[in-house]
This record gives sequence, C-alpha cells and structure tokens, in this order.
Amino acid sequence: MGLEFSNNNLLSYFNYLRDIIYSPQRANLELDKLSDEEYRRFGEALVQFGQMIEESREFAFSLSRGELDCDLPTKGNELVAPLKSLHATLKHLTWQAKQISGGDYDQHIEFMGEFSAAFNEMVAQLAEQRREMETEAERNKESMEVLAKANSIFEAITSNMEEWIVMIDRQTGEHLFSNHSTESILTSDTLHQQLYHILFESAASIPSHAEPRKEEFTLVSDSALQHFELMLYPLTWFDHDAVACLLTDITSTKEEYYRLEDAAYKDDMTGVYNRLYGMKLLDRYANEKIPYVLVFIDMDMLKYVNDVFGHLEGDLYISSVANILQDVSPNAVVCRLGGDEFMVIFKESDIQGQDMDDVFENLRKKLAETSTVDSNGRLLYQRSISFGIMEVDEHVNLSTSDVLAAADERMYEYKKAHKQERRV
Repeated sequence: MGLEFSNNNLLSYFNYLRDIIYSPQRANLELDKLSDEEYRRFGEALVQFGQMIEESREFAFSLSRGELDCDLPTKGNELVAPLKSLHATLKHLTWQAKQISGGDYDQHIEFMGEFSAAFNEMVAQLAEQRREMETEAERNKESMEVLAKANSIFEAITSNMEEWIVMIDRQTGEHLFSNHSTESILTSDTLHQQLYHILFESAASIPSHAEPRKEEFTLVSDSALQHFELMLYPLTWFDHDAVACLLTDITSTKEEYYRLEDAAYKDDMTGVYNRLYGMKLLDRYANEKIPYVLVFIDMDMLKYVNDVFGHLEGDLYISSVANILQDVSPNAVVCRLGGDEFMVIFKESDIQGQDMDDVFENLRKKLAETSTVDSNGRLLYQRSISFGIMEVDEHVNLSTSDVLAAADERMYEYKKAHKQERRV
C-alpha cells in the first residue's frame, strides 16, 4: 500500500487489520512471532477487536437477509450494540405486523422517524378499509336477506304457474333457475337436449338491453311433437347477464289450429285441398312471380253416373279421380274446386321438363282402368277426365281468375275433341 515499516511487529499489525477489513477469511495474527510481551498483549487486543468486527459483520448480514432468529453476538461486543437494537426493533415490528394482520389496528410505532409516520398511516388506512368492508358486508347481508325473501316469494308464485320459467346465462348457457322440472312439461325425455339447445341459442341471440321478444318453436321426437311459445326477457339475475325464458305449451292450441286449417282448406269427401286453398296458392304465386303450371280438370259423365247409378257411385267416382290425381307427383297440389271440377298446380321448377299433356293422357288411361263393371264383367260406364293446361311464367300479367278461366276454356276444347271416345 506504499507504506514502509521498519518494525516487523507493526507490519504484522497492519496486515492483520487490512485482512480483517478486506479479506476476513484469511485474517490471522501470529502472536508467538511478535518480538516481546507488550507487542503480544497489544496483538491479543487487536485479535479481540477483529473478532468483534467479524461478529458484527455476520450479524449485519443476517439482519439484511431478514433472519431475525439468528444467534445474537456475544456480550461485551459494544460494536454491535446498534445492530442489536435494530434487531429488537425489527422483531417487535414483526410482532406488530402479525397483530395487524389479525385485525388489531391499534398498533403504532413512535421511535423510527419517517418510517413511523408511514407505518402508522398504513395502519390507519387498513383500519378505514376494514370499516368500509364491514359496512359493505353488512349492507350486502341485508340485501341478500331481502333477495332471499324476494326469491322465496318468487319461487312460491312461479311454482304454481302453468308456464315454465327458465333463467339462462346469456354468455355461458348456465341453467340458473327453473320453476318446474323438465319432466313436468316435456312429453318425452329425448326432447330435453333439444329444448336447452333452443333456449341457449335464443338467449345468446338477444342483446342485453333489448325489448322482450316472442318466438315459437316445435320439439320433435319419435313419440311426441310439442309446440311452445317462448318469451325472452333480458335481465340481470344475481350478477349474471341472463335471459328469462317464459315457455307456454301451445300444443293443444296448435293442434286445434291445424284441425281448423284442415277443415278450412281441405275437401271433406276426398281429403285433397279445396277451392279456397287453391286460389290462395295461385294468388301467392302471382304476387311472388313464381312460374307455375295449372291443369284444369273436369270429370266426364258425372251427372249421368249420379242419375243412373246413384250419388253413392258418383261419390266413388269423384274419390277415384282425386286418388289418381294425387299420384301424379309428390310436388303437385291437388284441389277440388267443387262438383266434378279439380285443378292441379305445379311449380315450374318441379316439372323438370316433363310434357304435361303426356302425363295427363297417361293418367286418363290409368283412370279408365278403374271403371266400374257389373257382375257379368260388362262395363257400366267409362271413367274419364278432360283437362286443360295453362303455363304461367313471371311475365304473364293475368289475374288468378283469368288464368283459371283460360285453363277452363282449354279443358272444354279438349272435351269437345274427345267427345266421341266416351260412350256408355
């Protein structure tokens, strides 16, 4: 270090002190090599001082690592006294922190300057937050009690309703509440999955703040068919973004509607559609510019059959014509206009290029094979039809009545042309 010592004892002292400070692991003072007793006694004091420094250093390192349970320095080491005081303070602060974590906010410190002010402020804030939390908890408890009472009233009311109320989380599809079990409303276990799939899709599709919406849907299984009316009400349900689904079983209403519709649109005798339905269908095709083919059909000799063989035979004749016409195509709409008149309606797209004249000529021959004979095999009368075909595309600007009249006129032309073929 640039210092020169003429005395070897002083050099040993210097090296020892330097090592204690910078290289404590190799610090060593060989007392027996000192020249006389006075130097050795001073050396012993110096070694004791070095041990106190090393002990202080180790204690300081332990405190810096938060190891408050470390061994305390030996008594008489005055160098470490401030550290021991700090150690005691930290242990007391640790105990106070544990007390605070347990809810004791009366803990304060007054002996650590700025740290004391910061610590005491923190405790005061924690105490205030605790008071606010307790107040909020009390309010929540009161609210939950009110909600519980309201919910019990709600459940009591809804449990006696015929309608089924189901609460569903819009985001997750979680089933939150229902006032009836599925078994009490569904006629088949296989409908359960269908139902919840429909409810979740409907709930997910309605915005959170939308107006209530009404829908209808049908559940279908091998053994059951159920119709429902569904009202959707977006709402908040115990912190859930939910939808209240109000279901009403309208199966009986729908069945009655279909029965009345059949009665309104079906011919009682033949089971085919009636004139009202046929005219509504033609009006719709005209309004929507749907190309179609209309075949107007008149039964030949029905009056003769009624007069000679009776109306029962005439009814059988009418039914046989209706049955033959229904065999034309699964896409054909057969209507009885009344008496001996029928019409068959095809969408142009369903004909697939067929020659309708050929189709109905073949049908006419097939009908003739059902003609009635007597017990001797003699033909009583010939079952036959006359028909007129009218093709209507999107460019035809005729009314439905005009189209029907045109087809009727073509039918009469056909009837005149084939009059000689019919005989009794």
